[in-house]
Amino acid sequence: IGLVFAGLWTLAIASESLIFMGIAGFLSLIAAGIALWAWRELRRHRKLATVLQAAGESPEARKQALATLEADKKANGLTNVIARAQLLASDEPSQALDLLDPIDLKSVPPGMQDDFSLLKSQLLLNFGRPKQARPLVDTINLDNPQRQEIRPMMVAIVGETWARTGAAKEANELLDSVNSADAADSNILALLLSARVFACFAAGKKGKTRAALAELAAVEPNLLGRFISPKSQAHPGLQRLAREAFEREGPRAKQGRQHIAAGRGRRR
Repeated sequence: IGLVFAGLWTLAIASESLIFMGIAGFLSLIAAGIALWAWRELRRHRKLATVLQAAGESPEARKQALATLEADKKANGLTNVIARAQLLASDEPSQALDLLDPIDLKSVPPGMQDDFSLLKSQLLLNFGRPKQARPLVDTINLDNPQRQEIRPMMVAIVGETWARTGAAKEANELLDSVNSADAADSNILALLLSARVFACFAAGKKGKTRAALAELAAVEPNLLGRFISPKSQAHPGLQRLAREAFEREGPRAKQGRQHIAAGRGRRR
């Protein structure tokens, strides 16, 4: 850009035309204004990223980060609101959804639309509102090369939404494209297994549904509560299978943890 403007000014000065030099000056001022705006936006986004990174340490850190964002002079700005919703999602999901509900996806910058859709869809699913999540997940680019590290999470949320809105076959095929070993941590693994439970049940595969519930219970038996809770609005048949899995797998997991703890005690 600098070379272009240098060439433009060289031509303007060589022409000795006041009109040409006036146009060059006008364009230079516009470019300088855009550069200043971009620099200020970059600084603001870096500051926001620093706040969000620090917030991951503990609930207290999230509260402090929320207070910082709420005190910002652009607290009602789109980026700030979405960031606050991300922080609230873990501890106050209903408040997070209240922040996101008024936002139209079209008003979100293209580079942030996938993140916005993922966050809002996950919250909607947790409150048993998959039909409202469907239009959002259908806009998500699952093959974005810049988002490959979070593709397992994207697949889990999209797959669950499809399974709960009449596209069980497509949901199972999508989930088959991800290996559970690709999950970055136990939270992503839980999302994938939960989506598999919904997809298998929607496809009428009770045996595979039971197997997926058992895998999820092996991660943490309390995760089965999501299917049992009335808030999730899961199918009564799925609620029954989840209760059976919890009664069967819960005690086993508890015994396993006790054995591990006992082994550590002996080693000490």
